[in-house]
Amino acid sequence: METAARPSLRAGIVMLLGCVCFAVMSLAIGVAHDTQPTLSSTASSAVRSVVNLIVIVVMARGEPQLLIGDGRPALWVRGAAGALALLTYFASVAHIGIGEAGFLNGTSTFWVAALAPLLLGERGRPLIWLAVAGSLVGTLLLAAPRLGQDDTPGRLLGAVSGLAAAAAYLGVRRAASSNPPQVIVFYFIAASTLACGVMVALTPVEWPESPAVWLQLVGAGVAATGGQLLMTRAYQLGQAAPIAALSTATPLLTAAAGILLLHETPDRYAQVGMLLLATFSVGLPLLDAALSRNDAPPR
Repeated sequence: METAARPSLRAGIVMLLGCVCFAVMSLAIGVAHDTQPTLSSTASSAVRSVVNLIVIVVMARGEPQLLIGDGRPALWVRGAAGALALLTYFASVAHIGIGEAGFLNGTSTFWVAALAPLLLGERGRPLIWLAVAGSLVGTLLLAAPRLGQDDTPGRLLGAVSGLAAAAAYLGVRRAASSNPPQVIVFYFIAASTLACGVMVALTPVEWPESPAVWLQLVGAGVAATGGQLLMTRAYQLGQAAPIAALSTATPLLTAAAGILLLHETPDRYAQVGMLLLATFSVGLPLLDAALSRNDAPPR
């Protein structure tokens, strides 16, 4: 019994370390946009993606197979969905700040919990559907338009980023059975860099105006690479729903950083929405995983 529980524990620790990296990335992006309010989200996405790409290519040490993998469709799904999640999340951050954008992106948790039984055959207990319902209410509170505020696009972009991230995580879970983390991350980064290149070519872009902002964006890219590798490894070690639940530590950390360091002040609806997401997206899926483990026959 003890041996069977070890992979889940390892997966949890690895995922939490990845969450710290992603929170550092979000904070760096938030600081960059706070330092230069005119900075385009396309520019921050592009710099983050290019830095990611450089790090992963260096890690491959000139061996293309360490990047290409087996080319299964799940890798392409992960890449395309991840690119969409990245672009919409960074655009959401520019509109509504890192705290609320982070929680809207974190709604990927309940999408993964809802879709994993259908797409991956990972059966959860009925408790997981209560988590999905509660998370949906929290999402609606966060995503609802505010009277007198022109932030609806930012909230909708955040919600889209959560759905796209869920598709990417499900692709990670399926592709991870036959590909190492750097391969899965490479497909995401390659797709993101290509998407950012198209955006740069087709839309006006406001690039960083100071070395400090460039440094913040580069730091975000380095932190994101660590987060992607750790997150991918966690999905190799554990089931999708509980790992996705742990990933909500990222918006919790990000929201705390936004409030303490960037002086962001979520309204009451947002605060209730965040509380519901923290409770239902994290607490119930983890409880479900614990109950499932306790019910499993000893080995």
